[in-house]
Amino acid sequence: MNIHTCFTIPVLILLCLKCSLGNFELLLCHPIELFLEAKDAFCSPDEKPLENITYILYDVNPVEGFNLRRDVYIRMAVFVKNLRQDERYRNTKLVLPPFSDLYHWRSRYLDQSHIFWNTFFNLDSMKRYTDVLDMWEFFQQINAIRKTGRHEDFAIDEVYRLKHFQEMFENGVFEDKFEKTKCGSAESVQEGFFHYSNLTSKRFTCVNFQGSANLLKNLLEKLKPKKTGRIRTILFLNTEVILHDYWGNDEFWRARRSMRFNDNLIEKANEFRIENFNATDELDAVQRPDRWENERDYRSAIGGDYLCAHLRRADFLYGRERTTPTLRSASGQIKRMTKMLGIDQVFLSSDCSRSELMDLLAFMKRLRVYKYLPPTRSDGLNTLKDGEIAIIDQIICSNARYFIGTYESTFTYRIYEEREILGFHPRTTFNTFCKNEDLTECERNSQWPIVY
Repeated sequence: MNIHTCFTIPVLILLCLKCSLGNFELLLCHPIELFLEAKDAFCSPDEKPLENITYILYDVNPVEGFNLRRDVYIRMAVFVKNLRQDERYRNTKLVLPPFSDLYHWRSRYLDQSHIFWNTFFNLDSMKRYTDVLDMWEFFQQINAIRKTGRHEDFAIDEVYRLKHFQEMFENGVFEDKFEKTKCGSAESVQEGFFHYSNLTSKRFTCVNFQGSANLLKNLLEKLKPKKTGRIRTILFLNTEVILHDYWGNDEFWRARRSMRFNDNLIEKANEFRIENFNATDELDAVQRPDRWENERDYRSAIGGDYLCAHLRRADFLYGRERTTPTLRSASGQIKRMTKMLGIDQVFLSSDCSRSELMDLLAFMKRLRVYKYLPPTRSDGLNTLKDGEIAIIDQIICSNARYFIGTYESTFTYRIYEEREILGFHPRTTFNTFCKNEDLTECERNSQWPIVY
């Protein structure tokens, strides 16, 4: 168990010299400050760790999308930050699950397996909220502990598959609770986690779970093995089951604000903004200090001279037909709002097909409609991954003068949050496409203003 880092301890040495001056003796002293290396849990390879380390890994149902996974991260990050207040868990690290071939990622010609979080987000920013590791960093640390080759099998100490209770309300009351339960044949797969064939488990448990993330601490204590090593690895599966501890409060927003995007994606989005809309952070009066910790309550953002429309199609046409507008209805709502705002530029973020896009453009002939098109290879195929394009779209939408989103779309929710952080007035942000152009049958997304 030899993960190793070192720190130093300042030591003050007083150097004294005795001098004779006539009949007097003088003692002249001068302080010398030295820095001595001290050993902690990660210092010398020959020393045993002095403190325990807990690695918490987690995953969600494979069919869940990119933007819901970002929300689940907040639940787990807030949980780990609170858990670290307990002396027994003060050296706990949250390991981020890589993204692999998500359902909505349709560019099958790209390798979109095992994509680490630093592809999309600024990990240094996230680490300033709580101790998080990308999966590659976890493997690096584990291999240093074991002094083994990187491709050898590794067995996670404890794996917990979380499941909903069959009856969530007892006597009409929802209570936080969990209980150990039997695993079904399809639920007890004990190897190949995160699509790594060499990642297995020592102990696999199915748990009916109902409650917020903070309840996981009780689970860790009640269901843990009788003996745990200094290095304890834990994996929670299906963490979408877990509820937020503090949804919408200042702690939720601290975790959310720390999720700054990857600098390369920000640069690409900003290039598009300046080239097409002559828009910059300064001209748009948005709040974006270098560090998220320096953000303050602010409501004076103006945004670029364009409206952003996020229009979900694809599976929403069938699964949410009751609330999803037709192309004609959506274009009519866009035209009405641009006229009210006195602008004629629209940025479109949509998973629509090519034929649907052509229909939309035909419906909005008098407007200048823009869509982000990523760089292409010599064969005409995209060079950016689907998740990277999604984030670039979200950055551009987040900086628009006005935003209209899709009902119950997590993509829309993430833009709402980003605009709250940037400092836009809620009236320009929390807008939803209605089913009909005349604004009847209009379901509205919930509003959750930022809290500092």
